[in-house]
Amino acid sequence: MASVADLVEPEVLRERAGEYLQRAGEVLRQSAGVRLVEFGPTGVVAVVDDGTARTVRLQSVSGDLTIACDCGTPSWTGWCPHSVAAAIETWEQAPARRGSP
Repeated sequence: MASVADLVEPEVLRERAGEYLQRAGEVLRQSAGVRLVEFGPTGVVAVVDDGTARTVRLQSVSGDLTIACDCGTPSWTGWCPHSVAAAIETWEQAPARRGSP
């Protein structure tokens, strides 16, 4: 089963969320910060604080990613800047994969 980190690696995330949301998520991650509350291979819960603490859930289910954010403003892809910020932080905090430098 693919881990959440596998499903949000940078190239995959750009493809899934789109370049605009990936940039917005990175800016939000750098300015607001992301706190990983639960961090497991198949599930991540993060709090993204942009003035309001937003809870994001990323979960690997049957090799696909489910996304939920309590902001209520996902794009047609299901992503929002909060979920992208949480996905980027998940990738950054994940253990190195075999064969990675």
